[in-house]
Amino acid sequence: MKPPKGSGLEALDRMIRRSARFYSGIFKHYSDFFSADRLRQNMQTALKRFRSIELPKFTYRPPKVDYHNIVNSFLPPGARLVKPRYPEHAGDIRFADLDGDGRKEIIASYVAGDGLRTLVLKKDEVQWYRMAEISNPGFSGIHYVTCANISGNSRKDLLLGVESGQQGRTLFAYSVSDGDPRKIFSRGYSKLEVLRSPSRTSRDVLALWHEDDPGIYRIELVRWNGIDIEQIDKTRYLATKVLPWYISKLRQDPGDTTGWYNLAVTFMDAGDSMNAARAVRYALETDPDPVMRDRLTELRQKLDR
Repeated sequence: MKPPKGSGLEALDRMIRRSARFYSGIFKHYSDFFSADRLRQNMQTALKRFRSIELPKFTYRPPKVDYHNIVNSFLPPGARLVKPRYPEHAGDIRFADLDGDGRKEIIASYVAGDGLRTLVLKKDEVQWYRMAEISNPGFSGIHYVTCANISGNSRKDLLLGVESGQQGRTLFAYSVSDGDPRKIFSRGYSKLEVLRSPSRTSRDVLALWHEDDPGIYRIELVRWNGIDIEQIDKTRYLATKVLPWYISKLRQDPGDTTGWYNLAVTFMDAGDSMNAARAVRYALETDPDPVMRDRLTELRQKLDR
């Protein structure tokens, strides 16, 4: 509908019509832009451009910690760190969570004027501090160090096998979960093996090898019962670990009289008297020295009873 002539509205009408034609052209343009096909094409183009953009790569490397410097700051003047002989390839600094908080403590042993000492260092939110220190006077070296569940409280206890020329080797078991070290037990040994329990709440077992004479071993399996060390049945351990080990050594050296003697004793302790008697017979055929011959004769008499 056109406005009447002479009303003065003709100019306004022309402006409105021009505006309508202008905006209808723009809306037509944007309607094409916002169509589904056009929008899909624009998104694909934008994604391709985004893939081609090289974003800066940020890498974070935590600062390298010199644990020797940390340990040395707690050592008295003139002290030196000592490395355990076993486990093989063990360093002079070890790490273990001894108090069950999920963070590992530093364990390091050193020789001072009064003998062997072992540091247990813990880190709080700021710095390292001395959590515990264990003293073993009269000993000068570490034969074996590890952690095991000895006390049965689901936490790791510290096992220190220390040695000296005069006192031989002694195994010490310590609980340091409360900060101050508490000795659980100590026992002499020549070699040892820790038999880990599959359950976290069960105590681990220790296989202690005692060298009564050069090359001749007596084996016991022990476990801490909360009050004292108790002997446990060793038949399975002898059958699955000790006997195969002795047999493999004899295959390498069939003339080893001491090896045959150890094999015979192990068979006897495992309850196999027949094979024990055979091992004694083979040992006597190797022309043993008088001392070993007496040992074998005594063992044969035990088996004949």
